[in-house]
Amino acid sequence: MKDSPSWRIGVVVSARNEEKVIGECLLSLRNQTVKLLLAVVNDGSLDRTGEIASEYADFLVNLPAHEENWAGRPELAEVFNAGFGVLKEQQVEYVLVSGADSLYPPNYVEEIIRRMKEQNIVLCSGIAEGEASRSSSPRGSGRMIDSKWFRSIGFKYPSNYGFEVYLVYKALSEGRRVAVFFDLGFKLLRQTALSRRKLQLWGKGMKALNYWFLYAVGRAVVVGLRHPLNGSALLAGYLSNAFKQYEDIKDFVSNFQKRMFVNRVREVFGF
Repeated sequence: MKDSPSWRIGVVVSARNEEKVIGECLLSLRNQTVKLLLAVVNDGSLDRTGEIASEYADFLVNLPAHEENWAGRPELAEVFNAGFGVLKEQQVEYVLVSGADSLYPPNYVEEIIRRMKEQNIVLCSGIAEGEASRSSSPRGSGRMIDSKWFRSIGFKYPSNYGFEVYLVYKALSEGRRVAVFFDLGFKLLRQTALSRRKLQLWGKGMKALNYWFLYAVGRAVVVGLRHPLNGSALLAGYLSNAFKQYEDIKDFVSNFQKRMFVNRVREVFGF
């Protein structure tokens, strides 16, 4: 490792039954051009995930086993929060959030932080190779967060649907900069799988975030054109009401999406 900047950088890796991939993920983090504090949250794994993680992690948090998959659910926010709680005490300046199936090039962390400092960005990510990304939506895995800003909103994810996207809109609502760097990629050791259950949970996240109705319907239509049942699941989640909305960004999100819609119409029709 070359002489590296003096940034204090933490990483939270959430892992549940990931013995096949977590070793490669953590090794790629250990091989970064800057030194990292690795906090692995072992989410009740029944395989060797915890054992493997202990070979690389500075901090290993072992949570109780549970039968249900929490992907997309508010309970998953608390898994990440267990790692954030550890790093909060370490006075880190930046936090990288990662799944256990991500494989990072050696310069990923150093390069993304340099860009954040140069461009005054508080939340950003690179892209996962082979997956679609949008300029306004940093990924959940591979995202870097400025800790000073993160502390100002509690240094944790809210326990609600759509908690990862919440951070994006929270930053934008405060006039902060977020970004996706399309030239800074990393690999996934396992292809992201979509299911009707996951899409229904995403729909609930859209409702919790108070997505503008036409924007949400448009997203469901786009998904439905490829997979009608998936589009129906997304819309069903959005139309459900068995959860709370984010009051602090409620108006901002819908107004932001309306502005995006108007700007897009102007682009298409040349207004």
